[in-house]
Amino acid sequence: MIELGAQAKALLGAVGMAALHGTALALVAFVLTRGTRLRPAWQAAVWLVVLVKFAVPYAPALPWSLADLLAMLRGEATGGTLVLAPATGARAPVAVSMAPALGWLALASIWLTGVIYVIQRAVRAELSARRTAHAAPVAPMAALAVLDQLAAELRVGAPRLVTVDTTTAGPHVVGVLRPVIVIPMALAAEPTLLRAALAHELAHVRRRDAVARIIQLAALALLWFWPVVRLVNRRLELAREQACDAWALEASAIERPAYARLLVRMAQLPAFANALAAPRALDARVTAVLGPAARARLTPLHRLALVAWIVLALGGARTAQARGKAEVCVYSPELAEALIEAHPAADRDGDGVVTREEACDFQAEMRRLVVDPPADAELPPLQSLLAEPLCCNCDESLGRSSAPETMSLESQCFRDEGAY
Repeated sequence: MIELGAQAKALLGAVGMAALHGTALALVAFVLTRGTRLRPAWQAAVWLVVLVKFAVPYAPALPWSLADLLAMLRGEATGGTLVLAPATGARAPVAVSMAPALGWLALASIWLTGVIYVIQRAVRAELSARRTAHAAPVAPMAALAVLDQLAAELRVGAPRLVTVDTTTAGPHVVGVLRPVIVIPMALAAEPTLLRAALAHELAHVRRRDAVARIIQLAALALLWFWPVVRLVNRRLELAREQACDAWALEASAIERPAYARLLVRMAQLPAFANALAAPRALDARVTAVLGPAARARLTPLHRLALVAWIVLALGGARTAQARGKAEVCVYSPELAEALIEAHPAADRDGDGVVTREEACDFQAEMRRLVVDPPADAELPPLQSLLAEPLCCNCDESLGRSSAPETMSLESQCFRDEGAY
């Protein structure tokens, strides 16, 4: 039970770290995109990287990444003086630690339930949309001709086009590897609006937005309790739709008033989540369509800036040694003497000397027994033993079973390759 509690605590700690780093990155993205005239495609890429950070918190360590900067601001824990007092009981902490272990398991269960619910709901919606798309009839020949003409002009492979006899859903794309464009039957009878709708959906296909939605789902599932993820999702959705609007208008000869009329009509549909324009974003999108033409494609300079943003956002934190900060290990002959006096059980072989290997094994056992060491002053020796680095991560070639007399700090911890 205690070991499961420790695993649950570690898991929730990783989730919390993902929320922290993702939120810090979202604040930076908000500053970058607010009050600027960044191209919609660039804004969509910025917000997508933020969601990747939420969904994938761990990444290779890179210098001057956001995670590395946060680690430097937090500072690295350094070893101090380890104070040991005689042990009062062999396994007294076990009873104290049961409640925290159960608490961590309960929190992990709640989190996992939310993850399963979000994924199950998304999968059911996707399967329902796919069944509807595969059962729908192929679009009329006139609509197919418009699609083929647009696909040739935009240099995009023409996906399958079907129609649904409904007034509640707007044009949308279903599927990832083999996308299918679904349009309402009524829209197929209006060539001007049909051309605008198909150009927009082809933009989604060309941008591979279905893959981005998988990343959105992963971030939302892992951090379903964190409102910042939903806010970033909404920002990404708006930027993505505006990017498709700009690309459709730039790459095809579609009149802007007709395109704006399509947005207004689609926003009136009940199922606005699959429509071209969500009501909350309608004003911004219509203003962008009728305003000065926004450039859709990214220049080489934009791509270079995007690479720099990815490095800053997704890079992991370096170790203290990589930043030139050596940890202070506290293992010493004095520590060995104090440890055997306070906790005789640490001397596993009974020879009267606590080697570094025995000290490390004893510390590891104590950490397994106590999931959440008490923070009060009643058990400071045990808490110190669990928190202090005993130089247990030194290179294996240095020898783990050397006697305390040979385990000086300089010879075992402060090697050029970094030991802890």
